[in-house]
Amino acid sequence: MSKLSENIKSRRKQLNMTQDELAKKLGYKSRSSINKIELGINDISQRQIISFAKALDTTPAYLLGIEEQNKDNEIIIYTNGRKKEYQVTNEQLEIIISMLSQFIKE
Repeated sequence: MSKLSENIKSRRKQLNMTQDELAKKLGYKSRSSINKIELGINDISQRQIISFAKALDTTPAYLLGIEEQNKDNEIIIYTNGRKKEYQVTNEQLEIIISMLSQFIKE
């Protein structure tokens, strides 16, 4: 498995996204194409790397292993002594902040 394949799979899981969801975002007919890419069976073009980066809210450089993932959108929640970490998109972060603002005002 290549670094690209590993990073695609890792980032998808960080976002709690299924292979089906990623396939739909990218216009693939089924998750099997995503599965083959994540296993390193199928290669993707430069243009596809850019599309994957956009769909996974990251950069092509991260997917290629040139830079580390920016953890600015990491949310950590502690519940009953357990730590759970989430990577969220900018859009998801805005929604969470909006919801928290509403909750705190009430």
